[in-house]
Amino acid sequence: MAAAIFAAVGCSGTRKSSLNPAYETEVVEAEGMAPIVEGDAEGAKKTSLHEAMKAALGLVVGVYVSQDAMVSKSILIDENITSQSEGYIEKYETLKEWRDGDFYKTRIRAHVRKEDLAAKLRNLESEPQKLGNPVIGFDIKESADGKAQGSDYAALELKNRFAEAGFLTGEKEKADILISGEAQTAFNTREGLGGFVSYRAGVSVSAVKQGSGETLASVQESAGGIDLNDPAAARASIINAAKKAAEPLKEKVLKALREKSIVRLNLAKVKTMNDLSEFTKLLRNIPAVRASWVRGYNNSVAVIDVAMHKGGAADLSQLLMKNAKLPVKINRTSSYDLDAELQ
Repeated sequence: MAAAIFAAVGCSGTRKSSLNPAYETEVVEAEGMAPIVEGDAEGAKKTSLHEAMKAALGLVVGVYVSQDAMVSKSILIDENITSQSEGYIEKYETLKEWRDGDFYKTRIRAHVRKEDLAAKLRNLESEPQKLGNPVIGFDIKESADGKAQGSDYAALELKNRFAEAGFLTGEKEKADILISGEAQTAFNTREGLGGFVSYRAGVSVSAVKQGSGETLASVQESAGGIDLNDPAAARASIINAAKKAAEPLKEKVLKALREKSIVRLNLAKVKTMNDLSEFTKLLRNIPAVRASWVRGYNNSVAVIDVAMHKGGAADLSQLLMKNAKLPVKINRTSSYDLDAELQ
């Protein structure tokens, strides 16, 4: 009974903030209700107002956050945003308040500050999102007792672990980072296992950026597996070894992305070395760029590695397009690769 019930009921548009015209507010109408416990109508009235504010804020959050994100971050959003609704609502007016049986209801029109809310939502992004949101692909060959297998037990286990950490996973051909290697398992023993079989597996994998070929992390782990027959025990050992490798591999990948977020820039229509020199000077004057190196220059195409303080190819593309001195056309971006040309 202590938990209040609420429902958003409408949205009426964007307006300039009355406190600071440089900012905008979303104007929404929402309704909240709370149970009247032991005749405390005044307490229920206050709670229903608070729930109406939470509902107003939740309605605006729903506009700016995808449904998947709402589900995956529902607890964070509730604890960090809607529970502090007064901090994001610039002002409100009570449209109606009334008693409905054992509940008290309140309807309000609220002005929600978009900038404050958007900033808070960005802080709730997962770390992979903050580091460029790379797509992870997997290509792990498996063998049992020296014979190649068509199974993907190790890849599936690693994929699940990376997905749980907030990484995007996809096809290996289109991935920004490819995790490749081997998972080998072999018969261990049947002795003293009461009819069960034991296998021992080793997993050796590396995480490599597809564009630059840069190795971000390498991990080797081994583990055993026990089951009623050879195939099941072999499968269990590979899964256990992959599970053991997943955490250190994920942490090493994140650490590498934090320390050296490098974008491979393929820049076309670079007519002369003077043009290339001017462009590299421009790159190094961008505050978000830590350093840059020309890897190759042939047939008017320069290949440049750009080390970012933060972010990936999408962030760099936005910075390049804002440059007026050397206009650049962006042709393609992935998380860590960027195809562009001088105008």
